[in-house]
Amino acid sequence: MNLPSSAIFAFNANLDYVKYASDEDLAAIEEFSPILSGQISESFAYGMQKEVAIDIRACEFFLKKMKFDKTVVGGQAGNGAQMASALGVKSFLHTNYPNEELCKKFAHPENIMIANEKGFAPATGHTSHIKSGHHFVLENKENHIRFIASYDPFPMHPEDNFCFNIGKELPGITKAFLGGFHLIKTQSRVGKFAQVVREWKAKNPALQVFVELGEFQMPEVMDATRAQILPLASMIGLNDLELAQMGAEPEELASETGATIILHTPEKQSVYPESRLNAAALEFAKRCASYKAATGKFASDADLVEANGDFVASPVETVGLGDTFSCAYFLLA
Repeated sequence: MNLPSSAIFAFNANLDYVKYASDEDLAAIEEFSPILSGQISESFAYGMQKEVAIDIRACEFFLKKMKFDKTVVGGQAGNGAQMASALGVKSFLHTNYPNEELCKKFAHPENIMIANEKGFAPATGHTSHIKSGHHFVLENKENHIRFIASYDPFPMHPEDNFCFNIGKELPGITKAFLGGFHLIKTQSRVGKFAQVVREWKAKNPALQVFVELGEFQMPEVMDATRAQILPLASMIGLNDLELAQMGAEPEELASETGATIILHTPEKQSVYPESRLNAAALEFAKRCASYKAATGKFASDADLVEANGDFVASPVETVGLGDTFSCAYFLLA
């Protein structure tokens, strides 16, 4: 396989607290916040994934009153870095929450490069007092629809150490997998991220950019991302819900941005325009995602020898499957 030796993963990596939501859980949430409970019930009833931002009070409720099945690396960049690092790719990770708790959750921390005042170092042994972002993922056991309640202690922003030090690495990097734009709070901050990406592309015109989209909380932030970020992308990944939020057909979005559109759902994955389809990358991505669904783990080269890309009807884990698929396709394409 012709995978890159290194890649950038930015801008969101955080801790995901994951569990199947029981009736007791839903009752406790109803007592705490009828509004939040109503949002969850609507999401599960209509079979549509939803993500909402919560405050510190709700974050403390989830941390203190609910028992989660597991805590894993989350965020689109976090999941992408997990996939790439399992394949041996040196992964330069931008996150606003690079603390010990997050770094210890990476399956291959020796391949995860975290920025500090002196440059980049592997996540193994990284120490920091930075507070974590907490994203609480409640899954409906029957239809695997997820409701995500996100708490970030401070707004997402271009992190100084990463932005300063990545410039020295850029000449040797050809791939940047970006996400988290749906979590940005203001249009002006979208502009700051766009400027960072433009600077990267100016330093290395060969840099290919993948943008994984999410469910935007604010229409004006979505519009700013569409106008300022998406035209910088070589590829854009999204699911059918996120496409509907954009109010565009995939061919329309491809024409508007000039990027290749990767539309992924659990049942189907498509590339637009079809003429840009990379069949080998698509098969590789399906195998990586299928392995993750079947085992809950990110596949290494050895794991993929006997893996197939079949649909997994009863997945062990669904969190991060779209990011896994997108990242694998992008790395090989």
